[in-house]
Amino acid sequence: MQDALYVVISAVGLILLAVILIAQRETKASSAAQRKFNHLIYATMVMLVVDACCWLVDGQQFRFARQLNVALQTVYFALHVLLPYLWALYVEVALSTDLKEARRRITLATLPLLLFILALAFNFQYGFVFSIDSQNVYHREIGVYYYAFLSYAYLIYGSIRSLIKANGAAWVDDRRRYYTLAFFAVLPSLGGFIQLFFYGVSLNWILASVSILLVYIDSQNRQISTDPLTNLNNRRELSRFLLRETNEREQPKSGVLTLIMMDVDGFKQINDTYGHFYGDGVLINVSEILKASCKNTDAFLARYGGDEFCIVLPANTDVGAEEIIARVHTNVSSWNSSHADMKPIGLSIGYAEWDAQKDASYETLLTRADRRMYEVKRAKKHPSGTK
Repeated sequence: MQDALYVVISAVGLILLAVILIAQRETKASSAAQRKFNHLIYATMVMLVVDACCWLVDGQQFRFARQLNVALQTVYFALHVLLPYLWALYVEVALSTDLKEARRRITLATLPLLLFILALAFNFQYGFVFSIDSQNVYHREIGVYYYAFLSYAYLIYGSIRSLIKANGAAWVDDRRRYYTLAFFAVLPSLGGFIQLFFYGVSLNWILASVSILLVYIDSQNRQISTDPLTNLNNRRELSRFLLRETNEREQPKSGVLTLIMMDVDGFKQINDTYGHFYGDGVLINVSEILKASCKNTDAFLARYGGDEFCIVLPANTDVGAEEIIARVHTNVSSWNSSHADMKPIGLSIGYAEWDAQKDASYETLLTRADRRMYEVKRAKKHPSGTK
């Protein structure tokens, strides 16, 4: 009866994760972080199947039953450390702006994973993690606690990284996202502790599936108005904001609505040369530079698409376009100086101010700002004015 219950629980988790994967495929997300998240989902689905099979095979008597039980338990313990590692890897990719440092941390985190997985080969002879008796019944050994320790270490690492990031976040939406990531470890850790001290109760992997669902729901809620890679407002939200601001153009205001547009110089070559993971990192770094440049202002930040970004200064803001652009250039220079071993970031920036006589809608304002941005870009390519 208990075995059947765990099979049903695993089936529910599989359906839950399959629905998420189908939804992910429909959104056609392709960022490095999203791919890591999907790897976590696939691995969790495999674990749910293996966990259910372990319960079904344990104690059964049929030809090769003991060998099958040993194989299943070995895969189970490999996945037991792999899943938390994949979560820590996802957090690292999703939060890191320094790609070199991120790779170093990922390498360090990978070493104990490989060591623990390789150690399972010696368990066949020494049985220090688990043993299977002559009746084909599984028994824990002392090594179980070492594997549990590494699993929790990866989960705690992901939570600490998220909390540190939340503490330094300048934007409220960023902090909410980081707190959600930090909470991920709570449910599977609770299930793991229950299973560790009350053998026969298996809840950690279905609870891990619930945590994955919570992260996915948070991601989907943010994607309605937020770009998932940079966590800036998306193009849809930019259009809504500009429409609202331009519809209020008849109301007396102390200033003028200003739209600043920019893109990353040579971004296609960056992707082609260094790969999309590196390109994603550049876009994330640019978004962080813009957030720092617009801190303590009423500026509205958005990723317009691809490598293009927008800053909208409402009519009643206290800061002007030239000042914001100067801050951006200063922060770009500071970033380049502190990351001398990486390809320098360059931005082409142009802006336009709302003119009720020229602009029939916010689209014309976008067009004028975009045209000015490309004038700046062309001037960089042809500084002498030659074609």
